[in-house]
Amino acid sequence: MVWSKTPNKRTGLYTTRNPYTSNGFFITANAMYYFGDVDNEGVAFNGGFNKENLSYGGSLIIGYIMPIGNHTNLRYSFLGGTLSGNNKAKFDLLTPPRKDYRKFQSFILQPSVGVEYYPFSRAGFFLYGGVAFTASIISNFEFWYNKSTPSGKELIPLRGNTFGFLPMLQLAIGYNWQLNRSWSLGIEMMIQEGVVDTHYMNLDAYPLAPSQNSEGISMGGSFGSYVDRYGKEQIRWNDGWYHLGITIIYSWSDCEKCNVIDNYYRTKGRR
Repeated sequence: MVWSKTPNKRTGLYTTRNPYTSNGFFITANAMYYFGDVDNEGVAFNGGFNKENLSYGGSLIIGYIMPIGNHTNLRYSFLGGTLSGNNKAKFDLLTPPRKDYRKFQSFILQPSVGVEYYPFSRAGFFLYGGVAFTASIISNFEFWYNKSTPSGKELIPLRGNTFGFLPMLQLAIGYNWQLNRSWSLGIEMMIQEGVVDTHYMNLDAYPLAPSQNSEGISMGGSFGSYVDRYGKEQIRWNDGWYHLGITIIYSWSDCEKCNVIDNYYRTKGRR
């Protein structure tokens, strides 16, 4: 723990430690919103809100925090949950409507590590940055695409189940409220995005290797490219999601100085 050796000039206390930097356990329930290849968007909501990409109570996170400075926690966590995407409703609204829609469902498991930074001395506002590794067990994917045939282009489906692994980056902002000395309640908004998008390195089964084609269709070199609704050809988007979570935190500190500070503020508040 990092402590100041001289009293703080403003309060006379011997530390400027934020009360939210402490050892503790937490659990978070999240709603998740997918973006990526299946939604044909590199940034969520760029094409409007798509309710098919929203998973209510999509994941549960359990984790551990430990202080590494007066304003900083190191955070370890493990996430388990579900993710889904479907752009059929969005494509139906285009002029003319497109029928080559994509959809998937996925169960995900994700260990991660990152740093919480509390920029203000007493406030619960924090910034978070971390890295994660996600395993995606993908079920019921369905991709429709136009295949050239001697009689013209034919719309063909590709369906099945598969899996993927994906390293991801995490950025978040949040705020915690102290309920009492040990318990806190928090809210957090995070974006997670994969650093690559290749065969087996994705969340949504797209792109697929030809060997994963359960119907024996040769996809060819053009599979994975398309012209978006702006007329611009795109190849692939890195997959990711937003999540909004409510967190319950149980924390403690073995530091005697922390107890002195807590008593000081409680006494000051009663006067």
